[in-house]
Amino acid sequence: MIKSLETYVAPYINGQFLASHKSDKIFQNCNPACPKDILAQASWNHEWFEPLCQGMAAAQKVHSHKTLEDSVDEVLKIISILKENAEEIKSLMMLELSRSRISVESEWSLCELLFEGLPSFCRDALAEQTFKKKLAWHYIPLGFVLVGLNISLPVYSLLWGLLPALVAGNAVCLRPSSHCLLSSSLIASCIHQACLYPGVVQIVYGDFELFRKLLLSQHFHTILFTGSEENLSQLRRDASAQPNLRLALSPAGKNGIYIDSSADLKKAVEDAMTSCFLDAGQRLESCSLIFIQQPVFEEFCQLFIQAVKGMPIGAKQDLDQSKMRVMEPLCSHRSWELFLRFQGIAARQASETLRWGKPIDNVGNGYYVSPGVHVMDFDKVAKSIYASDAFLGPDACLVAVDECSQAVAVMNSLPATRCFSVFASTSEILEKCRLNCRVPLLLSNEPTTRIHPNLPLVIQGALGFQFVSGLWFLHATVMPISLDYGE
Repeated sequence: MIKSLETYVAPYINGQFLASHKSDKIFQNCNPACPKDILAQASWNHEWFEPLCQGMAAAQKVHSHKTLEDSVDEVLKIISILKENAEEIKSLMMLELSRSRISVESEWSLCELLFEGLPSFCRDALAEQTFKKKLAWHYIPLGFVLVGLNISLPVYSLLWGLLPALVAGNAVCLRPSSHCLLSSSLIASCIHQACLYPGVVQIVYGDFELFRKLLLSQHFHTILFTGSEENLSQLRRDASAQPNLRLALSPAGKNGIYIDSSADLKKAVEDAMTSCFLDAGQRLESCSLIFIQQPVFEEFCQLFIQAVKGMPIGAKQDLDQSKMRVMEPLCSHRSWELFLRFQGIAARQASETLRWGKPIDNVGNGYYVSPGVHVMDFDKVAKSIYASDAFLGPDACLVAVDECSQAVAVMNSLPATRCFSVFASTSEILEKCRLNCRVPLLLSNEPTTRIHPNLPLVIQGALGFQFVSGLWFLHATVMPISLDYGE
């Protein structure tokens, strides 16, 4: 018997929340800690498509003619309403993915940084520029922006995909993660309260095929999508007939940490735990490769395994989760199956298994697993599917190295990297890595999950430099108009 909370999440189209009398497809948001509990459901009706596109076209004509200051003020109004509803948004974030308080608070802190930095960033980026009073240029919006997201920082990603594009004068259509219907519905309500021109923000719910249909309509000018490599490859093929379409596509990154023998091992273990297991390793910035300098390899392994064994998994709500790391469930049955299959590959390819990643029995039959921790010889890392492929899940591959250059060489060779953190007591080690490292975000003595909206962040490797996150996404939604005054 399926238990249902019977919450219908209505799409937000042309300034209205639409009731569904008939649906092409229904999407359900289940609790990953107890999958029989249906938290919410949403639907899509093909009859909404034309009104959505027509509404965006009408709204963008009006919205694009606003002054920069008027657009900033409008977005600041949205931000003010979001802040007023922050606690309720965070409660829904905890509920729909069974996330811990510490995980949700860390994501909301990114939202706060986004809110703080957005006005000045947008004013500086979009202000008219001149050079020696002879050359001038300003930026105009491309028009329509389509945003599709997965479960990695679902609220923060939705907001940085929306707010900068709005300031720039674009109309935006959002397709949030189907696992996050409740929080995105509340955000839709906050946007509605801001009284924007109807159609300038549209919010629809659906699966990857719905997103493809929207892209193939050829109404959109910028596409932002986070998801699997398989889905990203399909979107590239779909977009091949639209040469002027800007693609901002991002898979998970194969992110890494280097632990120097001079590092504070206690802090290194604590931050490595955060990097690998926050949100059950399901962030695009989650770490899965840890390189440790030989003199401290054994000691780090012992401390790390001790910390892994002591980490609560599926912790009860009465624990003080704001002060402790709690291992959440994976987001879906498919993610749960993929993780277990991935552990089979690890068992065959790793040199040693220190901790098996396996399913955990629980009352609600939730998608809980124990973290996997494996050791691999350095010369096998780059050739190993287990060690080199990006995968979202709670797993750490430990690799002994003689010096940091070996870790940097591996990171530079991987098909998709995003973050690399260096733990050392002196800046010389960090500088040595910086001079040779091609990983887009280099951190010093911090978790790989520590990102900042004011920093440009891309995906490096064979998958291409097509993704810029945070406030810098603004530049994917505008184009320059230049003027040469001549002599």
